[in-house]
Amino acid sequence: MAVVDASVVIDWIAPGADPTSPSMKTLQQLTRANDSLVAPELLYVECASALVAGVRRNRWTGIDADAAYGLLMRLPVKSVSDRRHLDRAWELSRRYDNHPVYDMLYAATAEAAGMVLITADETLLERLGNLGWVRRPGV
Repeated sequence: MAVVDASVVIDWIAPGADPTSPSMKTLQQLTRANDSLVAPELLYVECASALVAGVRRNRWTGIDADAAYGLLMRLPVKSVSDRRHLDRAWELSRRYDNHPVYDMLYAATAEAAGMVLITADETLLERLGNLGWVRRPGV
């Protein structure tokens, strides 16, 4: 069981996603093991926003973004209410150099569930990498 953040999920769904990327290998490992994937509801907003930003920046077409959005909505991720862990996310943000609360929401969700947090966000890994339950994809 693992909490996944938007940096990992975008690596799974983005148009032209690399099937050999560490994030994709992690998805394959987790699904083969029938592990549950969990994320705060924020995941869907962050990923959808990244897809729209990709269209705006001409990284991919609107049609490709629509397909990726459909994939996002079909992922077997159990969503958890953002509000449920927001207080803890705030505490973590304040403790770790005022790192963005939206990133710490993933950490708070993982911490509360006793799960590993998988992130490809290098800044978040720098801040929380010393915690044994925060890992990069493919590890």
